[in-house]
Amino acid sequence: MVGPGFSRGLLLLAWLYAASAAAQIVNVQALFDENTGPGRSAAVDLGMDWRTGSIQLFSLRGALLGQWRTENHTWLGVVRGEYAFAAEERIVSKVMEHLRYRYRLTERLSGEAFVQHEFDEFRRIQFRALLGAGPRLKVLTDKKATLVVGLALMLEHERIRRDSEPDAGQFRTDPRLSSYILGRLEFMENVALVETLYVQPRVTNPTDIRLLNDTIFEVKPNARLSVGIGFNLTFDNDPPLAVPKLDTQLRTTVGIRL
Repeated sequence: MVGPGFSRGLLLLAWLYAASAAAQIVNVQALFDENTGPGRSAAVDLGMDWRTGSIQLFSLRGALLGQWRTENHTWLGVVRGEYAFAAEERIVSKVMEHLRYRYRLTERLSGEAFVQHEFDEFRRIQFRALLGAGPRLKVLTDKKATLVVGLALMLEHERIRRDSEPDAGQFRTDPRLSSYILGRLEFMENVALVETLYVQPRVTNPTDIRLLNDTIFEVKPNARLSVGIGFNLTFDNDPPLAVPKLDTQLRTTVGIRL
């Protein structure tokens, strides 16, 4: 049975998918539907772009999100993939799966555990797996504003694809800290700003750090329609060779409530 979180999940999936250029850090916290009670929800996102003529382009993308919630337990699962061809040459090829469990200890304090797998051909990631756990604290819970902080210790295993670069085929397993701050500000009943900041230093070498800043401005013209404008910035101090350290993306999204 699909619960009331389904409609909101459609918009959240659009945000998640639009942020996929970041690749290294996924803003999963923004995908949780905090406003639903116990129950299940699911959402599917499919998209295609096919252009001919002066621009030869074919792009196919899809994502699936599911959430199951009880009074103290929450499960969130996300699967997504994207493939794109331009002038008969593949320019995008990636897939990601994420599963997260949250247990509420008190009204403000929760514990989280998660696993994640990624493949991203054009960031030269043949295989990336994460396993982590840590606390999550609601610092501010107000009708107009919320502020949440979290910290997790995660184990990361990353393998670089085999190609012509000098680091081809290399792999490593490292512990990282994953800390985040999530804030939401309601300007009025139908206008909100959502800000998420992730910081992920490697425990054995803190200068090897990854950052994600995700800002979303959301407007709801009516009960069924949501429009979002977002800016995404990611930084990886030690990416694979030939992969840029900094990625930015400005995006717009439209969500329809069913």
